[in-house]
Amino acid sequence: MRDRHADLAAAGAAVVAIAPHTVEEAAAFAGERDYPFPMLCDPGLDVFRAYDVQSKLASLGQRPAVFVIDAEGVVRFDSVGSQQWQIPSVDELLGVLSAL
Repeated sequence: MRDRHADLAAAGAAVVAIAPHTVEEAAAFAGERDYPFPMLCDPGLDVFRAYDVQSKLASLGQRPAVFVIDAEGVVRFDSVGSQQWQIPSVDELLGVLSAL
């Protein structure tokens, strides 16, 4: 998503990453990468629990997930995997966005 952020923005999407870290930890993580979108911190895992991406079995404590939420706050698409490679492609997300 980082590399094709411009395509997502052109389709009207606002991309936000949510990290299960403190602000300091997230800043260190993001500082190593060039993210063109904001990263919000969820150290208490409130958002992770609300969207059912918290995993007590996985060592990292979260599952990879992508949600498309419309302007009214309705989840129009979701993908929650068990491995990082299980997130949908940007092309798939662009198809979802174009159908809204």
